[in-house]
Amino acid sequence: MLKLFYFFRGYLWIRVSGAGASRFINLCGIRHMMLWDIKRDGESYTMCISLKSFFEMKDIVRKTSTRVVVLKRIGLPFLMSGVKRRWFFPAFLVIVAVLFLLSQLLLWNIHIQGNQSIEKEEIVAFLEEYEVKKGILIKKLDTDLLEKEMRKRFASITWISIYLEGNSLTVSIKENDKPIPKENVEQEKPHKEGFLEEAKALDICANKAGTVVSIVTRTGTPAVQIGDEVQVGDVLIRGIVEIYDNEGNVREQINVHADGDVILESSIRTSFDVPLIKIVETETGKSKKYTFCRFKDSYRVWHLFSIPYEEYQAIPQAYFHTGDKLGLTFEMGEMEVCEIVKVRREKEEKEYSEELFKKLEEYTATLEEKAIQIKGKNVKIEKNVDTVTLTGVLKVQGPFFERKETKIPEEESSPESSDTVDE
Repeated sequence: MLKLFYFFRGYLWIRVSGAGASRFINLCGIRHMMLWDIKRDGESYTMCISLKSFFEMKDIVRKTSTRVVVLKRIGLPFLMSGVKRRWFFPAFLVIVAVLFLLSQLLLWNIHIQGNQSIEKEEIVAFLEEYEVKKGILIKKLDTDLLEKEMRKRFASITWISIYLEGNSLTVSIKENDKPIPKENVEQEKPHKEGFLEEAKALDICANKAGTVVSIVTRTGTPAVQIGDEVQVGDVLIRGIVEIYDNEGNVREQINVHADGDVILESSIRTSFDVPLIKIVETETGKSKKYTFCRFKDSYRVWHLFSIPYEEYQAIPQAYFHTGDKLGLTFEMGEMEVCEIVKVRREKEEKEYSEELFKKLEEYTATLEEKAIQIKGKNVKIEKNVDTVTLTGVLKVQGPFFERKETKIPEEESSPESSDTVDE
């Protein structure tokens, strides 16, 4: 701590020599001057001394007839004096720091994921219409507006999320297999309550069983809550908005196209197979050499008798090569033909495990492109007679929903009508 304290204030490493060197140290101690790391070096002493004490020791040096030599200057004051002489270096650091801070306010990357039928160039062109491009100020971005306008522009989008991660903007979308037909603007009838009234209501329904992790409703009435268990076909957001009067009774029901984001946690069963046996080519050690020529991609081997091997590998070695610049490549040289045999061999555990897990990674990558996140894996590998199978269950979270026309429940027959039938 003492060195750190005097580093900021500055101190010197000195050598004190002469017959009165010991007396010099004693007098400094009597006057409470700060000395440390005192070491004897032959007939002299080396030590560290604070700047204040150094400037107060002139009379002590005169009384003791000693000689003081400064060996090294240490501390921030001496560093700052060097910085003043090289002013351009701190100025450069300041400029770099300012540019770095300014860069944190700008958008540098735009990532688009999940698109299949919609071209990436179309999405980029749409973003540029709203002045969203690299280099703009992040505070100018309105992700909610972009999500809303993209749903209007691209009818095949069923789920979209636009969010910022640092200086990167991510556009994650999910497309419907069957694009939703474009709505006729002339038939849109805004309701006085602010909703867009539709001729037919559309619900958002689960297309996979699972647990509701999050739900955000933009249009419609939520039918589930976080933590609810749902089955295939269950309504998540109903395409009906109820208007209540002052007494709390339902005054009117408005048909809307339900809109929102629902994330379900579910599981996906997977199964992949790879063959257990593979064909390995092995050289027998037998080989023969022939003269060959090649014109473009066509080889010609000169030999009196046919090649005596059923399976072989040819290794050409060219001695003459020309014509590349004209696109008429011509080669001549010697070709070594090595005999090989194909052997059926059972794969090792490492080999088939790598193949299976590669298939699993490719499958999970396709899920992530559809905005489905992998939260856990439970897999096992079973070795069969001719194949090796990987089976497992993936714990996933994603937008497992689709739009369906709202089903109106049938009214139950009244007791009066049933009595009439009985009579």
